Amino acid sequence: MASMRVVVRPQQGTVKTMPSKYTKYSTPQRAFGGASEGRRSGIRSQLRAALERGGADAKVAIAELQHAMLALAFDAEGCDLVLEGLDSANAEEMLAMAATLRGSVPAAACSQHAHQVLERLLHDLSAAEVAFDAEELLGRGREFAFDQYGSSVICQLLLFAPQNHGTLALVDEVLSAHVTAVCHHKHGHQVALATLEHGLPQHRHRIFVSLLPVLARATKHRFAAELIATALLRCREEEATALAIAVLGKPGVVATLACHCFGVQIVRSLLQVRGIGSFVMQEIARSEKKMKKDKFGSELLQELGVHPGSTLAVAQRGGA
Repeated sequence: MASMRVVVRPQQGTVKTMPSKYTKYSTPQRAFGGASEGRRSGIRSQLRAALERGGADAKVAIAELQHAMLALAFDAEGCDLVLEGLDSANAEEMLAMAATLRGSVPAAACSQHAHQVLERLLHDLSAAEVAFDAEELLGRGREFAFDQYGSSVICQLLLFAPQNHGTLALVDEVLSAHVTAVCHHKHGHQVALATLEHGLPQHRHRIFVSLLPVLARATKHRFAAELIATALLRCREEEATALAIAVLGKPGVVATLACHCFGVQIVRSLLQVRGIGSFVMQEIARSEKKMKKDKFGSELLQELGVHPGSTLAVAQRGGA
């Protein structure tokens, strides 16, 4: 098959054409993988220029990107180019580019750059078309949940393909044991948050159950406190009520949490729990003086309509 031709448009003069350094079906991967950085940069520039011109040139560039996906997606400049290609691709071309990643999803999910390509495909394609993403992560779910980039991919799966069998199995695997560790982990808690927002009730229940025995510590923990605040709003009503009652088990806890950098978000959620909010508001009124002296407590009071020189009672009457 004859070499494809890449159009080069000089700044001045007539338009010239020159033979491509690679052909459509055989050499793009080798062109990137075995070339010097200077040559790789030149090829990227040619492809980017073709994408910008659009039309037939863009289609040629997208076909080349498809066959060089694995050589491009794992570095910063190459990843940006692939994302530009996806912006210009139609549905059929996007599917072909996605298929190129089959078998390489685990490596891509943990890559600083390639995970962005996975997430773009999850956003742009249907849940059924990207089902292979979750399926390839199965068996190492917790490993990916604790990874900076892998956790982000799982969160996107929960957002865009929450009902896929692979996604459900993956979340089931992540929450199969030691859920408390997931909830307290820098990256794992993001997966737990996405599960509370988009997951199944039974998966939310596992998170709820894991939080109850560790509330004393979790309410002031950077990551777990965010989960408690979200669980109060996303779990079943009876679970949210039980969680709220457990949080409020000690006298003075509302003021303590309201004056804590992580605990204050829990108080905000408690105010929205049916049957609990009025009690929390009463506790805030009792602790108003203390809260006014604290950065986080005073911010919460302002959100409730209490301004300097005012009181909660006055604010409530004004809003009545």
